[in-house]
Amino acid sequence: MSDSHDEHTADGDRLQRVREIAYSLWEKEGSPEGRHDEFWLRAEAIVEQDDHLPLAPAEPATPHESVDVESEHSFPASDPPSFTPSKTGGTEDKAA
Repeated sequence: MSDSHDEHTADGDRLQRVREIAYSLWEKEGSPEGRHDEFWLRAEAIVEQDDHLPLAPAEPATPHESVDVESEHSFPASDPPSFTPSKTGGTEDKAA
C-alpha cells in the first residue's frame, strides 16, 4: 500500500513542478493569452529531461574555498585602470 501512496505523491510532486515551470515560462514571455498548452508541454519536457539526468555528486568544498578559487586570478579593486581615455578624445602627449 505504501508503494501506491509513494507513486501518488511522486505524481503530485511532478505535477506541481510542471505547473511552476509552465507559469514561470508564461511570465517570462509576457503572459500571453491563449498559449497555455504550449507552456504546459514545454514545462513537461523540461521536467522529463530533468528526471532523466544523473544526479551530480555533491562537492565537499566549503564556501570560503570556492570564493578563494574564483578570486585567485582577479585583480584588487585598488589597481588603477590600464587605459584612461582623454577628455578630448585624442591620444597625443600634451606635455610641453
